[in-house]
Amino acid sequence: MTSTGIRARDVDRVEACGLLDAAHAEGQLTDTEHATRTDRAMRSVTFDQLAMLVGDLQIPVRYAGSAVVRPDRRPRVPRPGGPRRWAGAAGLVAAAAGVGALAGSCASGLVSSAPDVPNLTTGAGIQRFIEDYRAHFGDTLADEVLLFPERGAVDRRSDTDPGRYVGHSYDGEFDTWGVDSDRPRDTRTLDLGGVDVAAIARLVAGAPETLRLPDGEVSQVRFQFGTNDRLAEPVVAIYVTDAVEYSTFMTVGFDGEILRVYPPD
Repeated sequence: MTSTGIRARDVDRVEACGLLDAAHAEGQLTDTEHATRTDRAMRSVTFDQLAMLVGDLQIPVRYAGSAVVRPDRRPRVPRPGGPRRWAGAAGLVAAAAGVGALAGSCASGLVSSAPDVPNLTTGAGIQRFIEDYRAHFGDTLADEVLLFPERGAVDRRSDTDPGRYVGHSYDGEFDTWGVDSDRPRDTRTLDLGGVDVAAIARLVAGAPETLRLPDGEVSQVRFQFGTNDRLAEPVVAIYVTDAVEYSTFMTVGFDGEILRVYPPD
């Protein structure tokens, strides 16, 4: 593949796979088309390559704000010789419709969790993930963590080259996946050891009611730095989606303090 334009992250490839899964479920793609495009999405390097795979599809509401289909939400291309500007991690103040659950056909890179692994968007699942993360890596440091009900994805600084990050998947065990990519010098590292799991567990359990989607379910829990009221500190973004594809989210501190709530319009 040629690699011109802004490079995509592992989370962008994951969202592209989710969009392809939705299109397949709706009958927009045949089994062969779906398999071919999913494979190409997992190997894509840039946003332009991902956009070519989804450009002819009707976009579900929950992916309407994704950077894969919204060029205005991608990092800006730096001017030649000018200072490099990096976009904020995952745009916490963007519309929640852009994020949906990680769909099953990304199994070429992320497979269903082992039977004994709890739902990772629950308190028990978050606790299990952090314990396994510490046991596997020897610490609790990461650039960004995404937990879906059955699987997780992590961006972590390379152990051999601090100028690059490595993507890892989790399904009860950790595996390296995706493309080893340049790590911006201003990337901040978060420490999952600072998460008050008991407080976060209460918040995720009550998130559908808090976000006024009582029939919804927590579709994603994201640990990251982002644009919020406490810019110097990492946050937890809790996303809820219901059966008619309404999606919304809230951000909280690692200590469980609620920072922002974005109920559906």
